[in-house]
Amino acid sequence: MDNNIIDEKQLDEEQSGVLSQISPFRIMLAAFIGLAVVVYMFISEFDAKEFGKIEWSSHVFIWIGMAMFFMCFRHFCYMVRLRIITDGFFSWKKAFELVMMWEFSSAVTPTSVGGAAVAMFAIAQEKLSAGKTAMIVLYTVVVDTFSFLSALFIFYMIYGAIMVQPGASNWSELMGTKWGIGFVTAYGLMLFYGGLFFYGVLINAKGVQKFLLFLCKIPFLKRFREKAIQMTDEMALASSELRKKNWSFHVGTYLSTMAAWASRFMVLNCLIIAFVAYSPNVEVQQYYQSFMGGEMGFGAFQQQVFIYARQQAMYVIMAVMPSPGGAGVAEYAFKTFHNDYIPTAETGIAVAGTLMVIMATLWRTFTYYVYLLVGAIVVPNWVNKIIKRNKAERLAAMQKGNITL
Repeated sequence: MDNNIIDEKQLDEEQSGVLSQISPFRIMLAAFIGLAVVVYMFISEFDAKEFGKIEWSSHVFIWIGMAMFFMCFRHFCYMVRLRIITDGFFSWKKAFELVMMWEFSSAVTPTSVGGAAVAMFAIAQEKLSAGKTAMIVLYTVVVDTFSFLSALFIFYMIYGAIMVQPGASNWSELMGTKWGIGFVTAYGLMLFYGGLFFYGVLINAKGVQKFLLFLCKIPFLKRFREKAIQMTDEMALASSELRKKNWSFHVGTYLSTMAAWASRFMVLNCLIIAFVAYSPNVEVQQYYQSFMGGEMGFGAFQQQVFIYARQQAMYVIMAVMPSPGGAGVAEYAFKTFHNDYIPTAETGIAVAGTLMVIMATLWRTFTYYVYLLVGAIVVPNWVNKIIKRNKAERLAAMQKGNITL
């Protein structure tokens, strides 16, 4: 069979795989799961009278505005990282589209899977070499994983078990909870695949291939053999590209990655400052300060660092959830993870239940639903444009006699 025909079939298969991952069904599924939990929270805890008692002051709107700023700044940091990794190959507009594609695909696929496959396909359409394409996606996986896990390890050394589970004062108490077990399991899995990618991309891709092929001898893993070969081949390509880079490339990539992660988590910090930490409701503010200032003995800055650390712990658990983008689980976990400084309806504090629902909804809107909404507009247009371009290129090649049927 002609090699050109093989290439065309491979392209069709890749395109079909990508379209299946960002299909309308997946979009609706992700939105339905998350919104179903939000609706349940509103039905069970929202109270119109309590809502009317919440003071929507300039302070609240300023900090909601800051939350929106960090949402946008996070996207900007990823755009900067993409331009650094590609040596400015992509324009700012193209970088925006590609980051949106990546974030959108992550939102509609299980968090444990992520949007790397879609990102690989999307970047490959931009006429970069196979090596550069592999390097962009795989190196960002390495940097994302280790910048996140290293920060989380440092935070755990500082704060201990209570950073992961409200009320847990030591390791044994933490491991006695489902969230604690989930945290340790998820951290271990992320460390394993992060280490695998680090070793394969930066040290020895062939060694990783031998290891994966050995694992693929296990009967139920045999079906992953071809994927293992493909992935390690891409690691080798990425590794050869990275050897050409100087130290400023790695520093720039790391700093932009850390800024993006910080921006992601600062969204909730801003909402807590808006509604809880400086709430005009005396009971709400006292509840917050009794834990932060009383039990923990934190000053204002330390309080915000602790909230940031708690979010990182929650995110690790979300990373192994099977639902699209952690939808449903994240909304439910919000209340569980933050109930020692954000009052819930069970505390008996007026407006507490309603306040929790509003904050959870705003938080997920800024960190998740906005990507579903904007992505549902941007991504289909991008996909249609790519499909039309590919068809036009095929037709032109056929007319020139470069493709034989």
